[in-house]
Amino acid sequence: MMEESVTSLLARVASVDPTPGGGSVSALAGAQGAALCAMVWRLTGTKSIDPEAEKRLADAAARLDELRSRLLLAFEADSASYEAVMAAFRLPRETDAHKAARREAIEEATKHATLVPLETARDCFEVLEACAAAVTEGHQGAVTDAGVGLQMAHAGLQGALYNVEINLGSLKDEGFKESTTAEVARLRAAGETVYQRIEATMRRVLAS
Repeated sequence: MMEESVTSLLARVASVDPTPGGGSVSALAGAQGAALCAMVWRLTGTKSIDPEAEKRLADAAARLDELRSRLLLAFEADSASYEAVMAAFRLPRETDAHKAARREAIEEATKHATLVPLETARDCFEVLEACAAAVTEGHQGAVTDAGVGLQMAHAGLQGALYNVEINLGSLKDEGFKESTTAEVARLRAAGETVYQRIEATMRRVLAS
């Protein structure tokens, strides 16, 4: 899907087909945030006369390129994980053995469909932190680009966490649910702290 044009991809999202859905779009939002932040760091690096700073900025941009690639892969993985859950629900249930195997398959597929957006959320949080740094430390001629990257990463983070939480409700593994719920809470709280701080900074910059 990621080889399609933007027009074609959005038409696919808008279709009656449930995939690609919100989890995939969350990953795409994070990837766009990573791309914008990488651009800001590269632009900042071209203005630097300090070789060490230039190397640090180039490394930061390269890490964002890695995150962008990871998030684009997550776009595909999220759709595939949903389809795997649906395939598990279609397994036969004529006998007790069939029913037991089907329940186990649904549980495992749903766990995987939970872990995919959880990884998206982790990556989006890293992008969010990078965009926050770019707002305050990057080239000020591109501060709004860093700010838009912040918005995209924040949307990707929140959307991915929605998808984690909706899947947790149908799982039976209490240990998995407890540890994942704790990580969701941590990522959401940390993300909101970063987002609110930098959003306030953006308000001040735009008002000055």
